[in-house]
Amino acid sequence: MIYVKTAAGRQALKERSETMPRKYHFPFLMCDGLRDSSEILAASVQHGLTESDLLQMLQLGFIEEAKLMSEASPDGLQAALPVESVHIPVQQSAPTEHSAALFVEAEHLATSITAKLGLRGFRLNMAVERTNNLADLKVLLPQIEEAAGPLAAKPLADFLKNAGV
Repeated sequence: MIYVKTAAGRQALKERSETMPRKYHFPFLMCDGLRDSSEILAASVQHGLTESDLLQMLQLGFIEEAKLMSEASPDGLQAALPVESVHIPVQQSAPTEHSAALFVEAEHLATSITAKLGLRGFRLNMAVERTNNLADLKVLLPQIEEAAGPLAAKPLADFLKNAGV
């Protein structure tokens, strides 16, 4: 099962709410619409997360099941992507399926780079989670390069450059 974050979960994490135990923070950040539950559980075993904890996060409304493309509405990608990756600017038309897919891949790259920084990169990881488009990620790129080093951030920089941002 693939999970995505909900607005309630984001708010609980942002406010450091007592309803979301600390051991849920790391797995919550991994619920990006790309990783399945087995990957999340494997990466979170050191935090003491179990399958019942993941189900508890689901019941509390912190995460929800990601919709698959086949389950999507006729609107296509916008209904199938996690909420955090759909961004409709006021002055522009809705993002194309291609640009949304590029953003999801770039966000995944940025998250994987900042996640390797551990607690040192937690705030930067949260900033990546708040991005809505490729331009937002490009603005964060210098901070990611400074924190992780230019070599570690090179895949993201190359990806953004190739995406035309």
